[in-house]
Amino acid sequence: MPQFEQVSVFASLGFWSVVSFILLLVLLAKFAFPPILAMLEARENKITGDIRGAEDLKAEAEKLKRDFEAQLKTAHEKASTIVQLASEEARKIQEKTLDETQAKCRQMQKETEHEIQTSRNQILSEIRGYVSALTITSAEKILKRVLTEDDKKRLVDESIDEVVKSLEKQA
Repeated sequence: MPQFEQVSVFASLGFWSVVSFILLLVLLAKFAFPPILAMLEARENKITGDIRGAEDLKAEAEKLKRDFEAQLKTAHEKASTIVQLASEEARKIQEKTLDETQAKCRQMQKETEHEIQTSRNQILSEIRGYVSALTITSAEKILKRVLTEDDKKRLVDESIDEVVKSLEKQA
């Protein structure tokens, strides 16, 4: 085989290749690997720090969330209390207004009844006057004589009683 006949040429080439490779490794170990390793270590430290920072932020966010939930719960309780107090106050005001309105209605009813009674009494008094005058005049004409005061009074009272009874039946 002709390929293996030139092994002697390859031996020196192999030796120098190994020497070059070792020299390259030594140079890389002395000059390239320390900065690369330092950079990798710095990157590792940065990532570790970022992870710790993220965990701290997460813990702080959880704490803020719990505080916010507690404040929200307190706010809901206060709002519920305020709504309850407002509805109770509205109910009291409504009851007070209703009571005042009912009292005013009763007062107005009493005043109206009093006015009606006063008007009725006044009208009855006027009617008595007219009736008495008419009765006396008619009686004088019928009897063609002048009546005494007692006769006038008796006739007036009888006429008034009849008119009052008649009005009460109609009412």
